[in-house]
Amino acid sequence: MCGICGIAGRDRFAPALDEARLCAMTDAIVHRGPDERGLHREPGVALGMRRLSVIDVGGSRQPIANEDRRVLAVFNGEIYNFRELREDLRKRGHRLQTDGDGETIVHLYEEYGVNFARRLEGIFAIAVWDAPRGRLLLVRDRLGVKPLYYSLGPEGLAFASEVKALIAGGLLAPALDPVAAELFLALGFVPGPRSLFAGVQKLMPGSLLVWEGDGTVEQRAYWSPEQATSARSAKASWAEDQDRLLEHLRRATRAQMVSDVPLGSMLSGGLDSSLITALMAECSTQAVKTFSIGFVEDAEANELSDARRVAERLGTDHHELLTSATEHPDLLDDALWHLEEPVADVSFLGFLLLSRLARESVTVALSGQGADELLGGYRKHQIAALAAPLQRGPAALRTALGAAARHASPGSTLARGLTAVATDDPAERLLAMSRVFQPDDRSELLTPGFRERSFEQALAGTINAQLPSGARGPLGETLALDTRLALVDNMLLYFDKMSMAASLEVRVPFLDTELVDFCYQLPDSRKVWLGRRKELLKRASRGLVDEAIVKKPKRGFFHAALGAWLRVHRDSLLSDTLLDPRALARDQYEPRAVRALLAAAGAGGKKSDQRLLSLMLLERWQQMFVDGDGPARRLPAPLLAAA
Repeated sequence: MCGICGIAGRDRFAPALDEARLCAMTDAIVHRGPDERGLHREPGVALGMRRLSVIDVGGSRQPIANEDRRVLAVFNGEIYNFRELREDLRKRGHRLQTDGDGETIVHLYEEYGVNFARRLEGIFAIAVWDAPRGRLLLVRDRLGVKPLYYSLGPEGLAFASEVKALIAGGLLAPALDPVAAELFLALGFVPGPRSLFAGVQKLMPGSLLVWEGDGTVEQRAYWSPEQATSARSAKASWAEDQDRLLEHLRRATRAQMVSDVPLGSMLSGGLDSSLITALMAECSTQAVKTFSIGFVEDAEANELSDARRVAERLGTDHHELLTSATEHPDLLDDALWHLEEPVADVSFLGFLLLSRLARESVTVALSGQGADELLGGYRKHQIAALAAPLQRGPAALRTALGAAARHASPGSTLARGLTAVATDDPAERLLAMSRVFQPDDRSELLTPGFRERSFEQALAGTINAQLPSGARGPLGETLALDTRLALVDNMLLYFDKMSMAASLEVRVPFLDTELVDFCYQLPDSRKVWLGRRKELLKRASRGLVDEAIVKKPKRGFFHAALGAWLRVHRDSLLSDTLLDPRALARDQYEPRAVRALLAAAGAGGKKSDQRLLSLMLLERWQQMFVDGDGPARRLPAPLLAAA
């Protein structure tokens, strides 16, 4: 795992990125790779990276080059099929000098050009420099596990694993993108390709960007989950599908356990992480190291005891931490600095603590992330499954349900559910089930000058742009949108940023390409069966995971921690953030409405708390990144001087 950064530009610009500035960029992301720095500069390009050594620890230094050093690459991630690729490349006449995975990239580019990424299995963000052509190629992995930001201007293209590298290099004057801000308040995260930083975009999952020396730019997708290649018989039985699911998951888990450094498992006590841990234990010659965390305020829903039960059954080397919302006073600012794009889910705070705990013992950890989005793990998936037969029924019934939704209390669970089952519009269905700020909330809380007039259309357009043409029915549409939106720019974003803040690599077996292909071919009934979520995974897990874990209700990562955290920190939120003079001077929200939310903090229900959290994070983000003294408080003085 690494952090990468660089710039390609016309000759008059790129040489100006001197070594001191490139060092500043790489030092800003040193947490992503504390083991080594790599730099390369030549007319037209500058590449930098920080390395966290996992494979071929003593070799495979980056930037890595082909035989004549005319093709170079920096990359962040892991290529799981690198051994097979190396063998094939040698047969084709390529001379490989290292034992690692990174060298396959430059030789695959030589062999297959810009389409080389189709042959990679793994998690990655890649930059390839083709010196003879004056071409820079950026590539992101299929599901978007690893982030990659870029900024295009008349001088050239700048890119980085984290935006703070662009800030440290003097390549970006941070400013808020107002449309992205409203997207964040609506969804609780910023969907790609936008970022919260004006002028900075995210390369979309499964996509590549080609920048040519004459300044032309081309973007295109090289993969989508609908391009399924895994054969599945339409007549496959439950037992056959269970066996295939486990076969794929076993293979993916084994492949992702390849490491030259200590490895463990993030064990929440839920089904997904418990199953991954069980599969790791099957093929491990020693006790798997497992890591769990809980909050004392989350006592009723705390899963530490479940995680401990799983660990005892599997004989793992178990490590756990019980902490409190009153501890770690600097945790929010630490997390937000590394997160860069806030998400309205306090779980990112717990995951940072969990990552720090794991990093004390291991460098790599596997997690169960992704199973819910592939196999129907959320309540909204139950609702979407219910909408399917209604769509085939009388139109008058859907009309009546829609009318009932409009008469229900706006934003209530009843109104959301009725809207979701009544509508034929996938964007409207997703928003009904997932939206944080409703249209009425916007008019009440946000000032007229801050509200984007055409935002509702922009929001629907953002969602519909991610809807694949081959999605099947309400459940298929909802799962496809979840995979492209919330999974990427909420969960995977904070999984990557929080783990890398602790210099920890986290891998996700459920997002293996062949497993994703298989899950996309499954009928809806394998995912939600008679209202039961993730039914196929639950059946496949029996015998590997305790029945109590299989049957227990799904809980959020830190179920009650948000309300507890808001109650504990209410005063500091009021005095230091939302009603700070700088915040009021921005004139983005109505102080009276915010005071009402603060008065009810921790007692207004999950949605009320989430709205408050969203507003607070947006303002805290502006103080940290946009205000003139914000980056100076976080970037060391030598870096700013170099920039």
